[in-house]
Amino acid sequence: MFVRQIMEDFADPEVNEITVICSAQSGKTLTLLAVVPWTLTQNPGPILWVTAKLNEAKKLSKGRLLPLLEKTAPTAEIMPTNRMFRTTLEIYFPGAPLIITGSESPASLQSTPFRYLILDEARSYPKGALEMVSQRTESYTHNYKKVIITTPADEGDAVHRSYLGGHQARWEVECPVCGNYHDMGWGDQSTSGGLKWDKTDETYDGEKGGYRADALAETIRYHCWNPECDHVWRDTVPERKYISTRGKWVSYNPNAPSNRKSYTWNALVPWWRGWKKQVFQFLDAKKALEWSEHEPLKSHINETRGEVWTDQLRYGDDDKYIADRVVDYDPMLPWELEVHRFMSVDVQGAGGRHFWYVIRAWGAGAKSRLLAYGKAHSWEELQSKAEEWNVVEDNVVIDSGQWAPEVYQKIIDSGYRWKALKGDDKDGYKIRGKTWLFTKSMVDPTLGRKKNLNIRDIELYVWAKYGVIARMYAFLHGVMGQWEIFPHTGQDYNLQVTTWDRRARMGRNGHESLEWYQRRKEDHLADCEQMQIVAAAATGLLHMPEDLELWKKAGESD
Repeated sequence: MFVRQIMEDFADPEVNEITVICSAQSGKTLTLLAVVPWTLTQNPGPILWVTAKLNEAKKLSKGRLLPLLEKTAPTAEIMPTNRMFRTTLEIYFPGAPLIITGSESPASLQSTPFRYLILDEARSYPKGALEMVSQRTESYTHNYKKVIITTPADEGDAVHRSYLGGHQARWEVECPVCGNYHDMGWGDQSTSGGLKWDKTDETYDGEKGGYRADALAETIRYHCWNPECDHVWRDTVPERKYISTRGKWVSYNPNAPSNRKSYTWNALVPWWRGWKKQVFQFLDAKKALEWSEHEPLKSHINETRGEVWTDQLRYGDDDKYIADRVVDYDPMLPWELEVHRFMSVDVQGAGGRHFWYVIRAWGAGAKSRLLAYGKAHSWEELQSKAEEWNVVEDNVVIDSGQWAPEVYQKIIDSGYRWKALKGDDKDGYKIRGKTWLFTKSMVDPTLGRKKNLNIRDIELYVWAKYGVIARMYAFLHGVMGQWEIFPHTGQDYNLQVTTWDRRARMGRNGHESLEWYQRRKEDHLADCEQMQIVAAAATGLLHMPEDLELWKKAGESD
């Protein structure tokens, strides 16, 4: 069984620290419960068990820990009978007090030394609590034990850093056909191995834009990662038990200290976790992204895949994740998936009027392909670029945030065909119970000045900047859609489209949140790519067919 190694490490006197980040409902707490009776009877010492909240500590003690200790013969024999030494949260075994507490109380995490620290669901601890409680073992320099078992949260947080400090072991399973061992990663539809399902006329209803659950479930399987092997595992109990038992732990950090161990696994490894529910959870999360709801995907990544969440596309350098979006195509040739092509324009005034632009082709279902980008130095040159790339005037979108009078006049000159856009520091707009990336209104292009009867109001698309930035990162993740760039884009493009990042921010209430910030001053091409997403959203190209009427109605009501 894959969790046996963790209990063996706990019993190993040479191992002091164990960190596990893994999927939910995969035996985490049960593993911790199993080591307590062994500790109390075989190698006793003071034990501190920390949960996220005090009420969770009480539930754990009453519902699981106390019944286990009372029904396990060796611990039942030494269980104190005096009620002064046996309460819900404190049990004083001979030479081994067992204290259960919540992480939200600093007083409970300080002062008294403990030889054993059992840190359950540490991702939910307040900031600094994990580091604080870790100091409780300093009196036991050589024989302490610290065990962290939790579902992960964000890249670079205290739990993730603890995992990276260990030997980073992954459960690798032997293929019964080719004999190769491989990590049970999810993979995706472009990899040779991993979890797969079919999108066919039988499994997918194209008119309604949804999967047929029972038909899809029949196609779910896991492929061997060896491209020359055609073995697949099916979503059955016997085959899932094979995965849970016929594997080995492989370290991905051989330079780690020998006394620090760390493990990770996803929900495909525990045999009691069926795959159908996991696949549907992922598909639902992708659907939620179409409405700028990112929490379902984060929950899936953390609690099902057992991976840390990152808004940086899991890569440390910009070139890597830009390279992953490169496809070898000629932007001058027709693209069979193209429905619309847009030119998005960011107007700048410093150093003389100039214009950054991006031209991108879009197909249905959030598929797009970069055709051109650059900087024009006059309205005439910008018009020439649009004509050169066959962008119809209705599909030219321009940021009017700083140079509104000038932009509005050009829209009038185009016969009201060009579109004015303006960014707003929001995550989205709630309309009819849905979160939208933009809203639409009518504005006076003369800004209140006297106008003749031939000038009418123009449409202004106000878009939620942070919601759109998050969507752009979803494209860069490769999690959804098809966001392509051609080979050999320049450094100006690569740096500008990756200029936005997220960082932790501590609020007044002591809770940590993430906020967007601009890493580099130049972000004009990022603005252009964001406006491309707004244009695609406004024409329904980010969404499934059944959503189009809803989008049209919402636009008409704004």
